[in-house]
Amino acid sequence: MTLFAAILLASGAAVLVLAFRKTPQVAGGPTETTWNRVSARRKPALVEAAGLVYGTDRELSKLARQQIVATLTLGGLAALLVVSSPSLTTVLAAVPMVMLGWKGPLMVIRSKEKKRRTEVDLELVDALGEMVMGVEAGLTLDVVMMRYAHARATPLAEEFRTVLDRIQLGAPRSEALGAMADRTPTPTVRMFSTALTQNQRLGTPLAGVLRQQATTARRQRRQTVEEKAAKVPMKMIFPTVFCILPVLMIVVVGPAIIRLLEVLP
Repeated sequence: MTLFAAILLASGAAVLVLAFRKTPQVAGGPTETTWNRVSARRKPALVEAAGLVYGTDRELSKLARQQIVATLTLGGLAALLVVSSPSLTTVLAAVPMVMLGWKGPLMVIRSKEKKRRTEVDLELVDALGEMVMGVEAGLTLDVVMMRYAHARATPLAEEFRTVLDRIQLGAPRSEALGAMADRTPTPTVRMFSTALTQNQRLGTPLAGVLRQQATTARRQRRQTVEEKAAKVPMKMIFPTVFCILPVLMIVVVGPAIIRLLEVLP
């Protein structure tokens, strides 16, 4: 067991040395740390886990550092646990601790991205009504999006600002909306991007398109809520059968069983 703890500590020290070792400077370029180089090799997998919003080079480097720190911390705790109480149980408990240190930051950033997409999806349903009123008042789509983005500090407002920045830099509106759908690949955002792209290509009335999108998005949200509500009885089976019913049986049947045992010789 002591040998296993020593291996854990040696592995952690090796990872720490490699993490903070400077790579040689190439052709006069900036010196990069090893974790940036590792992130470049693992970038597709990390971007798939974190999404495009949290998949920038800066965020990926931060994620790599968090993985190293968490792995070293939990690995050191696991080694101390094995040394203080050497047994097969502590060894089996040490392995998941090290794995949690490596996978934990990925789970956290994946949860943040999922929450951001949900917030954008829900907010867009309500924002479509405001956009319809702005377009019907004579404003252009860019002005409506700019007013919405300046008035709020929400994930959807940030997406609108990103779209407007791309358009100001010379990108076509369809390309900017497609990038928005790639950054937040939810059904509502994809439907919104596709509808506006088709409107720009066909020249149909924008207010009618937005109104139809708002109606469809509200219907989809209502269907999602109804679907989640229909799953509640199935989710309640386990706590009802294994947590509530045993207690009720003890309260209701328990006194009768005690009296029966007292009466019987």
